[in-house]
Amino acid sequence: MPSIAVVGNSGEGKSTSYGQIPELGIEGLNPKETVIINVGGKDLPFRGWAKLYSGEIPTGGNYFHTSEADKIAMAIKYISETRKEIKNIVIDDGQFIMGFEFMRRAKESGYGKFADIGVNISKVIEASRTARPDLKTYFLWHPEKDNTGKSKMKTVGKMVDDHLTLEGLFTVVLYTKVERGADNKVKYQFVTNNDGEFPAKSPYGMFKDLYVPNDLGLVSKQIDKYNQGE
Repeated sequence: MPSIAVVGNSGEGKSTSYGQIPELGIEGLNPKETVIINVGGKDLPFRGWAKLYSGEIPTGGNYFHTSEADKIAMAIKYISETRKEIKNIVIDDGQFIMGFEFMRRAKESGYGKFADIGVNISKVIEASRTARPDLKTYFLWHPEKDNTGKSKMKTVGKMVDDHLTLEGLFTVVLYTKVERGADNKVKYQFVTNNDGEFPAKSPYGMFKDLYVPNDLGLVSKQIDKYNQGE
């Protein structure tokens, strides 16, 4: 049931965060318990991903390539109802659900398409919010700046923003933060609450630290502990 947004630019460790990458110390998500919905159709950035994630969902597979909102919403519902072994769904990258629909309908005049795009992405998020309690859906997303210069989840424009505040549909919104230390090593992190630069959010006490490693395996465990009162 938990829906989690992970917001960050390309190359800041979003997709890496769900891969199992021991050499980087990333626990990631168990492929036997995870379905990837690959919206953009990109290759995933960890070794052996094509073997770990393959096959169609109705036949026991754990990989689905589509950008169509209705199909994604139906897939979430199907997994929730029939694939009880699946504990995680990763939608990578979520903003392309809107972006690709906008491009498919770019020649349409009028504002109706913007309303449709907002409704369609809401269907996907609502499907994740109404799924069974032990099924988490991670929406990987790109950011953009609003007219005040603050970061927000990217949409296809003001017509959608005027009627839909995406962040309000998520209890947990993590932002990526990349720093280079004195040793010149790059540190990839998630911001768990507003740090003055990134408007991340999570329930009070869910995460002990403002910055945590970019590891959805660790994030998932922490969410479970919080929900169970630990």
